[in-house]
Amino acid sequence: MAEFKIYHYDPSMAAAIVFIVAFLISTTLHLYQLLRTRAWFMIPLVAGGFFEWIGYIGRAISSKESPDWTLGPYIMQSLLLLVAPALFAASIYMELSRIITLVDGESHALIKKKWLTKLF
Repeated sequence: MAEFKIYHYDPSMAAAIVFIVAFLISTTLHLYQLLRTRAWFMIPLVAGGFFEWIGYIGRAISSKESPDWTLGPYIMQSLLLLVAPALFAASIYMELSRIITLVDGESHALIKKKWLTKLF
């Protein structure tokens, strides 16, 4: 019987570091813009950014443990890297609702503005 392996490959430390830096810079800039403009509807985008770079920290920890991985970093990276895109999508739908209001385009929208975020 085959032995159970968390990863079927060796996670890359270099890729994890690149993504940590990229998401950390992006999240910091978005947090600055969120606080400066008080655009509170972008909170899910910033939260998703935090989830991404923290998830990639878990990936970096896993890359150092290869091949004797522990479950903690694996669970951390799996959970956070899977939840973050849903938060990005939520912020996009919230932004779309604001754009529809701005251009007075609710009559042209397939989904009414009040249902956009709720339907998401």
